[in-house]
Amino acid sequence: MKVSIVINCFHYAAYVGQAVRSALAQTWPDTEVIVVDDGSTDGSREVIDAILVSTTRLRKVFKPNGGQGSAYNAGFAAAGGDIVLFLDADDWLYPEAAERIASAWAPGVSKVQFQLEVVNAEGHSRGRHVPSEMHDHEALALVSRFGSYGTPPGSGNAYSAEFLRQVLPMDERPWRIAADSVTILLAPAYGRVVSLRQPLGAYRVHRPDSDDSLLFNNAPRGLWAEFERVQRCQALVVSHLLRLDRRVRIPLLLAPWDARLVALCLRFGGRPAAASEAQDAGDVPDTPGATPRPPDSPRRWPRWRLARWALQSLWQWPGLGPVMKLVQSLWMMSLWLLPAPLARPIGRLDRLFKGAPSGA
Repeated sequence: MKVSIVINCFHYAAYVGQAVRSALAQTWPDTEVIVVDDGSTDGSREVIDAILVSTTRLRKVFKPNGGQGSAYNAGFAAAGGDIVLFLDADDWLYPEAAERIASAWAPGVSKVQFQLEVVNAEGHSRGRHVPSEMHDHEALALVSRFGSYGTPPGSGNAYSAEFLRQVLPMDERPWRIAADSVTILLAPAYGRVVSLRQPLGAYRVHRPDSDDSLLFNNAPRGLWAEFERVQRCQALVVSHLLRLDRRVRIPLLLAPWDARLVALCLRFGGRPAAASEAQDAGDVPDTPGATPRPPDSPRRWPRWRLARWALQSLWQWPGLGPVMKLVQSLWMMSLWLLPAPLARPIGRLDRLFKGAPSGA
């Protein structure tokens, strides 16, 4: 099987060279490498051109800035592989990644996912990998109830081109960032998910350990903006499951990581940001047959109802034992009830729930 590695880059001159070289170093012989630069002006294109001088195995797509969704669309349009992996330009793959993915493939698979080693901005291991739990045969049932499942970030997923042809090109307007959510969350509805439970690449977290932020990932816009992303994702999941005549819970519950995000929003997010025009129109419009969000949207719920939703979701998640459910519930209650100087350090403990120690 042919594997296409599509690297999406925007203003990552310091990192894109490592991502490209890791893709070119794959041991699987039938691997093509495509790098899509989304209008960078920081020298990323010069780095890419310098690598092109020394190899004929790399293809470039230089385009005006349109966001990550547009980079995914352009990269997939240029890809010819049976399997497509979208690699973020600040991450990298280990040499055997494509070979392990291709060896694990089987008819009916829509996605093979694998762990990623967490590294800091300088590329040094932080002694953890993501995700802490991976779901495969139960992924569709979880998506249908909670709108999410255990999955790595974007660079840890490889997709069937047949599946991608059913969901791409995506509507680029609501997915300028977090476009990997589209392919990650829809994959279980279109085929089987297979998990490889060992790190086959590195995921770079730019926030230092000393950072006072309550967010673990590289999301730049704050807590409520992350909640809006969750809501866009849930609207996307509902629209596709209904279109495919699949059973879906409306409204969806929350995966534990999203429930904890809601808890952080309620205490430290301030007032919710005003919804964008796209969200007012139904969050994921413009896709044929998309279902607008119902009037009783969680985004419009009072704060007490959001809190109840988060706790209810936590206790219904099947992957947590009663002790861990109690621990996380007490964590939420502490956030909401303690004075801010005490609650904020407790809020930062959410990072302990992200990923798992290396070797675990």
